[in-house]
Amino acid sequence: MVTRIPCAAIIFDFDGTLADSMPFLEKIGVKVMMKYYGVSKNEATSRYRATTGLPYEHQVRDNFQGNPVNDEAVEEFEKLKIDKIYEQVLFPDAIDTVNRIVAKSIPVFVSSSTFQATITEYFRRRGILELFAGIFGYRPGFEKGADHFRYAQSNHGVDLSRTVFVGDSLKDYQRTLGYCQFIALEGMFSEKEFREAGHDGIVVSALGEIPDLVVAVE
Repeated sequence: MVTRIPCAAIIFDFDGTLADSMPFLEKIGVKVMMKYYGVSKNEATSRYRATTGLPYEHQVRDNFQGNPVNDEAVEEFEKLKIDKIYEQVLFPDAIDTVNRIVAKSIPVFVSSSTFQATITEYFRRRGILELFAGIFGYRPGFEKGADHFRYAQSNHGVDLSRTVFVGDSLKDYQRTLGYCQFIALEGMFSEKEFREAGHDGIVVSALGEIPDLVVAVE
């Protein structure tokens, strides 16, 4: 018998979790690193993946600390991203997964490193804004992780001790520590890599597995 997690809320990461956008983002992220920092494709890919889950400005800051071209690189990345982000598709089981969770009376939120206006517009264009209890995007000083978790707690009354964050990157897992539970979605990272990073909880290979693993807090 499966032991279900009692949930007051579920928060989903966006890129690579709800949306199949990571190949696109990695492509432009690697391209920008190669252009501005003169690194090889292999090195740029390694650096990009090691910091996946962070806003791009943090990725270049962590990888190329103090480099004078950082702002210019971030500006180009964001321009390339906004040109195509609305074309990126949701995973085939994303909407059904969210609907099944909401049907259990568990509110669903989105937490993204994409700018707030962009991520809101993405869901508006698909006519599914109303599925979510809240959509949290990025701005300086308000980012995925502690900032979004605390906002959900203070503005939506979410009990973080009964909240699950679903993400596809090691950085997603790290950002839940001390705040909420984590369900890892395999994709860019394998179950083995999540285990090696310290995650001893649930790992799924598809979003559609999640509704059967959770139940609303009574």
